[in-house]
Amino acid sequence: MPYPFSRGVFIAAPPISVRAQATPEEMEEARSALERTLNAITAEADNYFS
Repeated sequence: MPYPFSRGVFIAAPPISVRAQATPEEMEEARSALERTLNAITAEADNYFS
């Protein structure tokens, strides 16, 4: 829970689309892309105020 009046940042990334009939390989690629994207924006947010 952040302290009152603390600073925060919202960072968004482009959507990652997966078709409904995706193969297991396509699902794994989408999962991997999601993980890479989340790691990148988490690092960006962590470094935003430093």
